[in-house]
Amino acid sequence: MILLVDIGNSRLKWVMLERGELQARGHAHHGKEGWEALAKQQWGGQPTPPERVLVVSVAGSEARIALTDWCHSAWGIEPQFVTSTASAGGVRNAYREHPERLGADRWVALIAARALTQQACYVVDCGTALTVDALAADGQHLGGVIVPGVRLMREALYRNTRQIPPEGGSPQLFGRTTRDCVWGGAVHAVAAAIDGITERMEAAGGVGLRLLTGGYGAMILPYLSGCYQLEPDLIFQGLRTLAEAG
Repeated sequence: MILLVDIGNSRLKWVMLERGELQARGHAHHGKEGWEALAKQQWGGQPTPPERVLVVSVAGSEARIALTDWCHSAWGIEPQFVTSTASAGGVRNAYREHPERLGADRWVALIAARALTQQACYVVDCGTALTVDALAADGQHLGGVIVPGVRLMREALYRNTRQIPPEGGSPQLFGRTTRDCVWGGAVHAVAAAIDGITERMEAAGGVGLRLLTGGYGAMILPYLSGCYQLEPDLIFQGLRTLAEAG
């Protein structure tokens, strides 16, 4: 049994990989409680400790140190943190001089895309940030873009204006309240960015399958004009590919 962990900018998600299948899973927003407390909350009740822990994280060194300490204390094992390399899983990194600077989450998603499709594709990850990466049919990563995501767009307005309070809303195209205008603007801006960027990438790099993942993926999907394949477990598919490769 292998614990696969995805630590994003706002959420921790995990699944147990057992006999090649993704089994028990959970998620939580990480905040004030601290990483070790969060680890205990999520995994302290596991009846059987995992044999390995494989982690992809964009949360920084504090999370890495705390989770390593907790896994040592609770299970006597050291978690493995994925870092981007020049090549892995049939994918060749476009960051040639410093491959490790490519976000580990983007790298793992590309590895998953390669394993799932074996064809040219565009990987769209809708999280706190929006990333779009192009992958050629031969496994060459062509590069990508990073754009503020839905939450970051809203927070920029809340933080930098005096007349827009941080309220919940719904993504209306014709918003009739300020909160609905903010939510609609963020959602439609991200959707337009996804469609526009993937169209431009296809024009330059060729037609490919469009894969959509990330915490906001399902919410954004209905607002997209193009054809996208929703893959909510893409990061875990990539971690599974790496775990099975040893």
